[in-house]
Amino acid sequence: MTDKKQIKIAAFTSRQDDPASYFRVRQYKERLEQESFSIQEFSHPVTGRCWYPFFFKATPYISAVIKCRNSDVVWLRRILVEGYETFERLLKRPRVMDVDDAIWLARPFGKYAVPHIARGMDAIIAGNNYLANWFDKYCKQIHVVPTAIDTVRYTKKIRKTDNDEFVVGWTGTSSNFFYLNSIEKPLAHFLADHKDSCFKIIADKPWYSELIPPDQMRFVQWSRQVEVESLHTMSVGIMPLTDTPWARGKCSFKMLQYMAVGLPVIVSPIGMNKDVLSKADIGFAAKSDEEWYHTLETLYKDEQSRTKFGDAGRKVVEQFYSFNTVIPALASIFEAIVK
Repeated sequence: MTDKKQIKIAAFTSRQDDPASYFRVRQYKERLEQESFSIQEFSHPVTGRCWYPFFFKATPYISAVIKCRNSDVVWLRRILVEGYETFERLLKRPRVMDVDDAIWLARPFGKYAVPHIARGMDAIIAGNNYLANWFDKYCKQIHVVPTAIDTVRYTKKIRKTDNDEFVVGWTGTSSNFFYLNSIEKPLAHFLADHKDSCFKIIADKPWYSELIPPDQMRFVQWSRQVEVESLHTMSVGIMPLTDTPWARGKCSFKMLQYMAVGLPVIVSPIGMNKDVLSKADIGFAAKSDEEWYHTLETLYKDEQSRTKFGDAGRKVVEQFYSFNTVIPALASIFEAIVK
């Protein structure tokens, strides 16, 4: 603890099992509290995806709107209820909204609600330049802060000298399985031609493919306890995307996870993925089915390239996307806004 005056932050997050709430807010709590901040988190009490009407989704936040009056600044992760405006304008000022997706695309009223909410913010923290450019029309203070990787938890994999199975890996949530569908054919083709390979998924539920044999599929139920260990078993990490406004708003987090553990990457060169790829030789961009097949085969045949790309990726994460970079950036934003 330093001698600086403590700044009280009221952090509004989604449910406890929401990955974005963890990676954009919750994982920073301990480190920020070491920097003279105190954080009181108000999260939605219901876990899982809520199906009930928007008013009942917003109701649990009512008491928090009152309690946050004791804070110095409000830190809002996205908006309170996806696709709607509810109590955002009643939150104590100054208000900072954190955005890591193209949330204005959320139905039913995101394209109307999000600009109005953004105009009521004192600052917006955007996860990448695409999001920052969109919100620049509605808020004077825009800060680009990527999602940080905890490089203490995401340790670099230990490479073995024997001939391990070649594991193509993907981590994420089932809501993004349609991106896997977009490369199912070249992935199945590669696996058919390389029988000592498999496809491993770390997710909340399995992805089923009609083209890939079950004996070449591996599924790991995601949990924080097994995530890093499972990433260590992969040979390459992939992040396919389709070129849509929603995909352009993504913050390349799974790509950074692969890089943090020393994996080479193959990714669609869309949005922030292009920015990360430009920082070093960390892997390949792939657009067509032919490029996906060719890049997978290239890494399959060349273990030295896998090692070289993986080492370079780890260094990029340590330099640009680690806690040591992101925590000071967040601290300076909150310190400046409460002056």
